[in-house]
Amino acid sequence: MPKERILFIDIAKAICIILVVIGHYVPAHSPNWYITLHDVIYTFHMPLFMFASGYIYIATKKDIRYKDFIRQKIRRLMIPYISTSFIVISIKLLSQRQVFVENPVNLYSYLKLFYAPEAGYFLWFIWALWWMFVLVPLFRTTVSRNILFGMSVLLHWLPVDFPGLFCLAQSKSMLMYFMFGIFVFENIKCRSFITNLKYSQMGIVALLFIVTEYLHFSDILLGEGKTLTNILLPFIGILFVLELSKLIVKVCGIEKSSNHFLLQTAASSYIIYLFHTTFEGFAKAVCHKLPLNNDLWYIFVPEALMVISVGVILPILLYRFLLKKYAITRFLFGLK
Repeated sequence: MPKERILFIDIAKAICIILVVIGHYVPAHSPNWYITLHDVIYTFHMPLFMFASGYIYIATKKDIRYKDFIRQKIRRLMIPYISTSFIVISIKLLSQRQVFVENPVNLYSYLKLFYAPEAGYFLWFIWALWWMFVLVPLFRTTVSRNILFGMSVLLHWLPVDFPGLFCLAQSKSMLMYFMFGIFVFENIKCRSFITNLKYSQMGIVALLFIVTEYLHFSDILLGEGKTLTNILLPFIGILFVLELSKLIVKVCGIEKSSNHFLLQTAASSYIIYLFHTTFEGFAKAVCHKLPLNNDLWYIFVPEALMVISVGVILPILLYRFLLKKYAITRFLFGLK
């Protein structure tokens, strides 16, 4: 496996998880420019996560039995999901009468978590990823996976509502981007396009991203034009972040053995995803009690930076200095 390819995907994962944390902080007093930033992030950030997951899956695929693979994914995905859900629900039950808590819970939530992301809606991603790993390994050849990619595109646009149970609706919507990651890796020309660093290519993709985002959120396009940008932006956003990731690897001289913050963020991305809203919630509760007028931009900006930083940095510290140290926490949170 070429080292550079792994590195720029790692950087893309780090960027993506930071965007996730930013996207989950939108207080009622958010200024218009911040709401616009949030809306731009939501045009592509979860498709990017799914793309990276599909790309990494096929790039690191091992020839093991299906049941062994599923056992690995239960350990890696579902046990951490259940552990985190129990922790978050318990924290909410203990604190929601004393401090402000988004999406309050009750005792029934302990049962509901087994078929819905009760601890936090954002956990739908874990369910969706689980179903990807249940389905995709059944397609064992490149040709069959290409067929599945085509089927996933049709499924994505199929005007049929899947049930919300077990996040099947979100899985229907996201399978296309997971398969896109697989398709790109297995197609030599596509893989060459996203792995080679060319400044002219980077400039074109960046310009395309900026122009398409502008058209999407302006009043220039209506009806079918908006629909077209809505279709294109997840793919353009994926390409833009990949180009940016390659540039960061090149400019910063990042190597696999380096201790760069973005590589630490990528390594901790799953723990960040599981716990960022909990840490953000504590930070927001503190801010909520401060006698400050956060309608003012010079109050809002430091507050937002603080909450977002807490949502990224504290899970990294939790991962490095606690969860990785003990066998029980490694098991509960799917760590090696």
